[in-house]
Order: sequence, then structure tokens, then C-alpha cells
Amino acid sequence: MNFLCPQEELSFSYKQCIEIGIDPSIIFPLILLNQEDLQKRIHINKELIEAFHMSVEEEWVKGEYLFLLTDIEGYLLDVKCSTKEKKCIKDSGFEPGVSFREESCGTNAISMAMRLKRVVYVRPQEHYCDIFKKWHCIASPIMVGNGEIVGYVDISTIDKKIADEVSMVIKLLAEKIAVEYEKILKEKEINEIKIKLNDSQTKILALEAKGYKKLDIAEALGIEVVTVKYHKRKIVEKLGVKNIKEAVIKAIKLGLVDVD
Repeated sequence: MNFLCPQEELSFSYKQCIEIGIDPSIIFPLILLNQEDLQKRIHINKELIEAFHMSVEEEWVKGEYLFLLTDIEGYLLDVKCSTKEKKCIKDSGFEPGVSFREESCGTNAISMAMRLKRVVYVRPQEHYCDIFKKWHCIASPIMVGNGEIVGYVDISTIDKKIADEVSMVIKLLAEKIAVEYEKILKEKEINEIKIKLNDSQTKILALEAKGYKKLDIAEALGIEVVTVKYHKRKIVEKLGVKNIKEAVIKAIKLGLVDVD
């Protein structure tokens, strides 16, 4: 498989585990968030979790594959799999709030994807701790359009080799989650701005986008020029930009105004 982890990278990870002092015989993760901290992370990453649910097809989770989502720091946010597989991973101590970092469960696909910032496939014998000795895992960063990594997605099987085509599925899945995530954020931003702007400010933005000057806007809306100036200041403030030009650019980008 193209995404097998190079031996030198595995060796480096094993060395890190030894320096940390993690026992290779552990059968449960060592780090689990308390409920309060877990709920905070779930709230912070609610759009990412929603995108994950929208992207993983229900048909996919009826078989032996496990789909895991973690935040940027490797904490498990959600799992999608069959009832049988869900019981299996719960019995192994994997539940939302578990850390996949090396100090929690040794070398694994998510910890390696976090280190290398790319897709990584780790076979059972390549894991450092016994907890993963039956696991075949492939993990990928979830990278949005500006290159920022917002989380990690993992496809795993227990006691079954991962099919070669899954190496392509993981990339497509990570991309799909990223697209849905950005779409959700954009819709949220649009809704928040619509709530902030009153009717006059929306109309002023639309006229600004068409190139209207202050006097023209005032005449078109039947208001004073000073009122137009006031609303422009409020628009800039509410959209979190530096000036009205940037406000128009942002409004057009978000689809808030029609320039036709």
C-alpha cells in the first residue's frame, strides 16, 4: 500500500514511546478526558463532527470498517461503525475523549498522521502497544482550503487486512469532510451576518456592490447622507473588516449580495 509508514519513522516513534516510558503491554488507552473537557471539545468541533456524519455513508458502517474522527490534538470526537464493531472498540477502552497521541496508546496511525501531516497506514505488528496488535489502521489529516489541518479521520479494521482501495477512500473521505466542514462554517457565518445586519444595511451593501456613491445611495433609499455614513460604519463593524470595500468583497464572497 502506498501509504505504509517508513521504517525510520516507525523507529523514531518507538524511541519516543520508550522515552515517554509507555508500557508496550498496555491494553487500554492511558489518557481520557473528563466529561466536562470532552463536552467543551465536542462544542468547539461541532461543525467538524457534523461534516463527519454527513460524509460517512450509512452503507459503509454496516461492514467491518470503523470510522474514527479526532480533533487537531488527537482526541477522539466520534466513531461510526456497526453495533458489533462499536462494542468491540468500547471493550478496548476507545470512547469519545480518548487520546490517540503516543503518550496515551503508543505508535498508531493517527499519531503518525499527526507527526507526518499526511496519510499513514499502520499494520498490527507496527503498533508499539498491545492495544493495537489486531488493528489495521489508515489515517489522514483533514485539511481545509487554506492548508489548515482541522482534525484527523481514521479507517480501521480489527483482525482483517484493509483492502487496497481504502487507501484512496481515506483521501476522498478526508477531502469530503473538509468540503462539508467549510460549507457548514460558511452557512453559519452567513446566518450570523444576516442576523446582525438590518434591512437598511443590507440594501446599502447591495448598492455599494453596484458602485453607488453615498449621495446616490441616500437618494435611492430616501435617507440622509449622514445616515448612510452611519450605516457604513456599522456594516464594517459587524462584518469584522477594515472598510466598506472589504465589507462588499466579503458580502459578495458569502453570497449576501447579488452584483448582477
